Amino acid sequence: MTITDPTLSTTDVDADLSASSAEYIPDDRYRSHEKYTSLVGIKKDAKRQLSEVVWNYLWTGTGDETTVERNTSKFDELLWEVPLFSGVSNPNTSTRFLDYDLSFPLLTAPFGQEAVFHPDGHLAIGRAVEKVGVHQMVPVAGSHLIEDVAKASGSAKIYQMTFVGEEEHVLQMIHRAKAAGYEYICVTYSPIRQWRERLREDRFSPRGLTDSVNFGPNGSNPAGLKELLEFTKPRWTWEQAKRVIERSPLPCIVKGVGSAEDATRALAAGAVGVYVSNYGGRTIDRTLSTIELLPEIRAAVGPDVPIVLDSGIRRGSDIAAAVALGANAVAIGRLTAIGLAADGEHGVQRTLELLKEEFWTTLGHLGCSSVAELGPHVFRQK
Repeated sequence: MTITDPTLSTTDVDADLSASSAEYIPDDRYRSHEKYTSLVGIKKDAKRQLSEVVWNYLWTGTGDETTVERNTSKFDELLWEVPLFSGVSNPNTSTRFLDYDLSFPLLTAPFGQEAVFHPDGHLAIGRAVEKVGVHQMVPVAGSHLIEDVAKASGSAKIYQMTFVGEEEHVLQMIHRAKAAGYEYICVTYSPIRQWRERLREDRFSPRGLTDSVNFGPNGSNPAGLKELLEFTKPRWTWEQAKRVIERSPLPCIVKGVGSAEDATRALAAGAVGVYVSNYGGRTIDRTLSTIELLPEIRAAVGPDVPIVLDSGIRRGSDIAAAVALGANAVAIGRLTAIGLAADGEHGVQRTLELLKEEFWTTLGHLGCSSVAELGPHVFRQK
């Protein structure tokens, strides 16, 4: 049975409905025509695209993988102090790292053999990075010629070199990087073999992966790559690293810094910046996470030395935490590879866009109008 108000005419009812409709504002914040609306979706798609063996290669750590877990869990232990009535509606996420303006404080990390995830590899990564307004670090063991990666976008300005083998061969490749248009060298060391049990169980072999394309008759001397794989000679010392950094035609940052002592020795060797990394827990297990080490490293080098951090970054909120504790920027390796595996250039671009959006949201909630306003005060004090 329908009950009507006899005092209202049909015209009155229509007018009320029309007014009600005009005042209704739908909550469409979660509607989207994007293929990927979250990093969860990108990860799921990447896992569908890859074989179990290749997924293990991407996600593995060493030993029991406790460092892989610690890298992420220590971020989760950092709790925000969210101020009431202090939110910022449109914070500025842009920042500067080294000589580069970034739309938010992120670079893609220099991981090799990336064509196993998508044939375009770092070519696609560079194009995606440029669209989002950040920068790319390019590895020595990449799947494409360093010259081709440099030409693919304007974002490839930092080239990663492993200090192994003959010093002259390393310097020759640094000169080659400069000729290709790179402006900084990311220096890393060569560890002895890593105990990666997933790869041992899978009997994983990189045969067929184009990780040596930059070496050989038409490229750089392959002796360094051979030594990297065979480990027949002692690893380099700080004295050797210093000699090469001093002779390098490009300024260097040192990757793998895991203590205040490492950081100060890197600067003493001539580095212009430090890269805090445990290589995503892929070299040795049972080490501290990078986010735990960051405050002591920042204290050791002072406020002005550029610091980039990787290992454990999984969300935009992790980026905010790293910057608040002293990093100028973060680098992402696994997340970049996941985006690449899911959908090539577009997958990487959406990964970066989603990280930027969450970083923006985090800044706003914390009452920070810019990246520069992040600091230890944003955390709940224990």
